[in-house]
Amino acid sequence: MIGIELPTLNTNDSSYTLVEWLVPDGSSIEGEEPLAVVETSKASEEIESTGSGILHVLVGGGQECRPGQTIAYLFESAEERDSYRASAATPAAASASPGAEPSITNAARELADRHGVSEAELRGLGRTVIRTADVEALVRQAAAASAPASAERQLSKRQRTVGAVVTESMRTVPAAAAYAKVDVGRAEELARQLSERTGSFVSLPVLLIKAVARGHAAHPLMFAALTDDGAVRESERAHVGVTMDAGRGLYTPVVHDAAELSSDRIADLLTGFRSKAFRGTFQAAELAGANIMVAPHTTEGTVLATPIVFPGQTCVLSVGAVDDQVRLDAQGTPRTHRFVHLGLVYDHRVVNGRDAMALLKDVKEELEAPAALG
Repeated sequence: MIGIELPTLNTNDSSYTLVEWLVPDGSSIEGEEPLAVVETSKASEEIESTGSGILHVLVGGGQECRPGQTIAYLFESAEERDSYRASAATPAAASASPGAEPSITNAARELADRHGVSEAELRGLGRTVIRTADVEALVRQAAAASAPASAERQLSKRQRTVGAVVTESMRTVPAAAAYAKVDVGRAEELARQLSERTGSFVSLPVLLIKAVARGHAAHPLMFAALTDDGAVRESERAHVGVTMDAGRGLYTPVVHDAAELSSDRIADLLTGFRSKAFRGTFQAAELAGANIMVAPHTTEGTVLATPIVFPGQTCVLSVGAVDDQVRLDAQGTPRTHRFVHLGLVYDHRVVNGRDAMALLKDVKEELEAPAALG
């Protein structure tokens, strides 16, 4: 008998939702293959088998589960499984079948009871699995129809997770900040040329990610992590996270090994990330492993932004919206220049201002003379 344990998919969550089993209970499993879909507050992830055998489900679709919990067994034979079923105190959970009553997670049911959401309303959603997000949507609809604008509202699980990360950052990271004004006219022209040549949507944030990643070798502490014993763990490569909010909550997908990627490849990754941010369909691996962060704040009129340093990282860079300014050239002729403000926030326990300013200076120079970012 082999136990299939639920791995840690998101360190900020104490529980997940087992959305559905991809194979029926009692199926014969041959080696590694996807078995179930598990949803965290940030992403959906497939859980694979750890061997071969007859699948015996312990946690049904729509149920809450925790990291490290055994969600199924693999038995060597049907006879061994039958013997276990005969002696087990808890029968295996069955997957939902078409036309069956919806499966409601414990947390969703508690929330529905708290807000007076009826069984009929839950069934009316037409879902096979009802989670807290579904109940929250019903509560918001009811509040919008009957309550004044100042009525109390529930934060989503995703936003509560964001709040926990922000709180931990504010509690543990003594952050300092610096800003630089960057002429991005040439960078924007390069982005336009690359977009036309490759067909990818190369933007200023794409070039910023590339410029930041290229600073890894010269500024390793800005990509390092402070350990619990006060040591510093440096990284071998630049894995650049990028903050992204498409109206469905904040995500931080990661461009892995960004220094080795072309700008058009980074652009394609960001395009895919935006789509997944809108749909909420990230895989856990796409959100893990960042050792530095880039936070675009490019809404028109935004000048400066001061993001948080994510726990476990040392540095985050922000970029504001482009601002047109008229300056005189050497001959006294007025010319329009395109500027942004770069913000750099860093963990003062790991680096001092001199180190941070060196990275900021190098990124500024890369964007103002961007030939190497193509």
